[in-house]
Amino acid sequence: MKKLTVVIANYNSRDYLEKCLESLYQETKKTDYQVVVVDNASRDSDFSSLENRHSNLHFLLNETNLGFATACNQGIRFLSAEFYLLLNPDCQILDGAIDKSLKFLEAHPEVGIVGCRVNNPDGSLQLACRRTIPRPSTALYRLLKLSFLFPASKRFGRYNLTYLDEGRTHEVEAVSGSFLMFPNALLDAIGYLDESFFLYGEDLDFCYRAFLKGWKVYYYPEAEIIHHKGRSSRRDAGRGRRHFYDAMEIFYRKHYYTQASFFQKLLVLAGLRVMRVIGG
Repeated sequence: MKKLTVVIANYNSRDYLEKCLESLYQETKKTDYQVVVVDNASRDSDFSSLENRHSNLHFLLNETNLGFATACNQGIRFLSAEFYLLLNPDCQILDGAIDKSLKFLEAHPEVGIVGCRVNNPDGSLQLACRRTIPRPSTALYRLLKLSFLFPASKRFGRYNLTYLDEGRTHEVEAVSGSFLMFPNALLDAIGYLDESFFLYGEDLDFCYRAFLKGWKVYYYPEAEIIHHKGRSSRRDAGRGRRHFYDAMEIFYRKHYYTQASFFQKLLVLAGLRVMRVIGG
């Protein structure tokens, strides 16, 4: 069994995928790993040139777009390993980020999930790489722009933990699915990604379920990547927005709905439906 399986769910990101794989193989030198790309019926699904270029690289080709969570689960089940990394195809690995993250996980067996520092192409921090689990209050602060007006506030800056030093390792509640590493033992404890999430939200749900079972989640900025966020979904911004708010509704119904009052349910669900239409 390999030490690590890297799972890449791809959809219409051929050019980025090629660069992602090049950086992965160039920057990962200390880990016994294998890579599986699960393609969700991309327009260009001829990957023979890539498959011949790299070792331990496998492709699974879906006939229809099954969504991110389902594709990731397919990859996990296809190639067993001691650890897994979910990696977006529009990411570029920097300076041994995979090796560093795996070393961190192996040194901290109480940690169930680790995410690295995710940079925008201009080098700035991509805020979504370290987060709290979404709650009605933090969502409200973000909707009212309070998280942007007072990023250093522990109360208003909780959505993306902007009050924390981005250069230091921190325990957090959630990290981004663009680079999410975990041990096989976590699957035994909490199961696979929830396939009711088509796009967005599955990483938050996965992190929250790990937290509920007593595992820790860490942001580890010693490892870094560049993420060209949402390149394929930007081609249809409206559809991407609808997927996002659909995911937030699934998450709310799954984790908060039964404990909420009638008026809380009405307010939150109505708000999500409105935002799904108008955006924000």
